[in-house]
Parts: sequence; structure tokens; C-alpha cells
Amino acid sequence: MSLSLLKEIDFNEFHRVEIQKYLIAGRGANAAAAMPSGRSLTIVVGDDAWTYRSTGVDMDLIEGRSAGLTISLERDAFSDFVNEMWSVFGLLYGERLTLEAGSFEHLVAWEPVLQALWFDRPIYAATASSEFVGRDGTPLSLTQSFTLDDDADEMSHFLQTCGYLVLRNVFSEEEIAAMNEVVDRERELSTPDDKRSWWATDSDGNEVCCRVTYLAERDQVFANLAVDDRLKAIAALSGAQLLPCPDRLDGLGVVIKNPSVVEGLSDLPWHRDCGMGGHFVLCPGLNVGVQLDEASAENGQLWFLAGSHHHAAQSLDMSQINGLPAIAVDAQPGDVTVHFGHVMHAAPPPSSTTANRKAVYVGFHVPELFDVIGPGQAYNDVLFTHGDGRVRSVEEASTGN
Repeated sequence: MSLSLLKEIDFNEFHRVEIQKYLIAGRGANAAAAMPSGRSLTIVVGDDAWTYRSTGVDMDLIEGRSAGLTISLERDAFSDFVNEMWSVFGLLYGERLTLEAGSFEHLVAWEPVLQALWFDRPIYAATASSEFVGRDGTPLSLTQSFTLDDDADEMSHFLQTCGYLVLRNVFSEEEIAAMNEVVDRERELSTPDDKRSWWATDSDGNEVCCRVTYLAERDQVFANLAVDDRLKAIAALSGAQLLPCPDRLDGLGVVIKNPSVVEGLSDLPWHRDCGMGGHFVLCPGLNVGVQLDEASAENGQLWFLAGSHHHAAQSLDMSQINGLPAIAVDAQPGDVTVHFGHVMHAAPPPSSTTANRKAVYVGFHVPELFDVIGPGQAYNDVLFTHGDGRVRSVEEASTGN
């Protein structure tokens, strides 16, 4: 897919013609499942406006303004929204969306509703756990792990069913030591204004580096990792033709967990890697994480929401995971985590005051992505508009600060 193939969306025609077809086809019931009855959203483009309202069992579409929650967009921004070039987060951080009334938190809750209606994408529910069965029809253990010596078909089935995979002992102690040496050096050389690193602030007011990007351009160790045969074999488990992206989408980046972070994106809430936008070309994409340190609740670890890569976007926090198949991954240096970018995942704060977990991520994407996103470009670039290496909070972005 290239940008030239994306449709230009006429705001009024889309609502008068396309949305009516979707409602007749029954998509409104799926969308309404994610929004309580009586809630509404008005989208304004120029002098035109349309309001979506949930009845609890279906969706009503009303021409004009009639909702408390109201956003306004330029025509090209609305077209990008429907084409999934940009999400509500990407449009907000790119200063292409104005929140006229209501809260951004309420707007985020509408994104899965719109995706269900516009794209017929199902809403995630706890009942999705019934989908986790092996090739032999028996229930899958969502906490199981594999090695590269295990059956490739079994691993592929687990990955494509659950959205993630854990592989043990993929890299040797010597290989991990070599990677850590480079990471420690690059971390030391990084500065908040270098545009190749992410920064956060801890409870003592210290600026701490929480990510270094484009490592393959800095050292041969990581240039070799991008084309490592083991990672190629892992990417093939996705069932799609995927290529490594060492020179775009942040390249090979190391994520660094820091204790007691109070500001910035060292700790990651539940999200999808297409959360800023680009679902049309980023997905299916795969992130392969080489663990350089122990992953645990104390040192920092990843969580995955099993099966969520088949579903619409959603808002989720750690207080809402009871009853859901949310899996925390413990790992050792040399282990590898694998996940589809569209699966919901999180990296909550580590509990130890000495936490220092590091993991290097190698992204694999469809060949068409290289026609859309050029070298040095990434969707995450929209996060850094102030030049200080720190990501603004949603509250700051929504108020223009």
C-alpha cells in the first residue's frame, strides 16, 4: 500500500452514504457495546458537523451539533483519521485536532467505538479467552514459553492466536555482554536535545535516559542484529512477509527502565504500537525484544493482553485487568519477547528502587511500509515537538502547553 492508494474522504458523503451502509449492516450494535447509552460525540469539519450517539444497543447518527463532547478537524485531518494515517492521539500531538468541549479521556473512549463502526473491528471482551486453543483443540497456557528448537508451527500458532511469544535462551551471555557494552556507551553519550533519545524525570528531579534509538547506525553489533538469522526465523512466525527496519521507525532502540519516574515515558501505559497512527501500514508489524537484563516486577517487565491484536483500540489501565487474560512476562538476559504491534501491552513502573532493565527492540514490517515512511522517520516523532527529549502529557497537549 502507498499513500497514493489512500482514499480522500468527503466528510458529508462519508456520513450520509457510507455510515448509513454500516448501520444497515449491523455494525452499530458492535460499536454500541463499547459505549453506554446516551453518550455522544460531535465531529466538526469546517461548517459541517455530525453527531454519533449510543443507544446502548445501536448507534444513532445525527447531522449537526448535539453533543457535549465535541472535536473539530480540518478536512485533510478527518480524511487521515478515517484512513488510519493518524489516531486521536497522533492528531492531538500533531496539533491537528481541537477539543472544543469535553475531556480527551472521553474522546479516547470513543476511538474503539468509531473503529467498530467504520472498520467492523470487534470490541475486546473477557469472553475472548475462549479463543485461546491450540492446534489440537486443547486450551493454550497463556504463560508458556518456547525455545527456537520447538516446533515452528506450534510457535506460529501461539503468536498468531495470542499476539505475543516468549523465547528462552536465544542469545548467549557473550552476545548479551557485547550488546550491554554498546548500550551503556550510547546511553552515556546521549543528551536530551540529540533527537535520538527519550528522557524522563525521576522523583529527585534528575533527568534520566529511558530510550536510545537507531543503534544499528551507531555500532556494528546492532547492525548485525538487524539481519540475524535467528530474528529472521522469529519474524517468519508471524505468517506475513516482514522486513527489519533499522533505519526508520526509531530503528533498533533500547528501552531503559528507571525507578521512581514521575514525568516522561519511561513507564508505558497500556497501548498499541500503532497508537499514534499508521495502522494501515504498521500492522501487521512485529517487535522482537532482546532482553539485556532480568525482566521482573521488581526490575521492570512487559505485560500483554492476550488476543487483543484482533480487536479495536481501547483504553485500559492496570486497575481494569482483573478477569482479563493480562500476562506479565518474567525473562532472563538472552531471552526474547515477540509481539504484534497491535496487541495491547504495557510496561508499568518497576517496584525496585534500583531497577535498570534494558531491552533492545527490532521492528519488522511489511515491504509497503518502506514506500510510506522514509529513513529517519517515525510516527513517534510527533511526540517530540518541544526539543527537550521529553514527551508532553496528554493534558499538556490537549491544552496547547
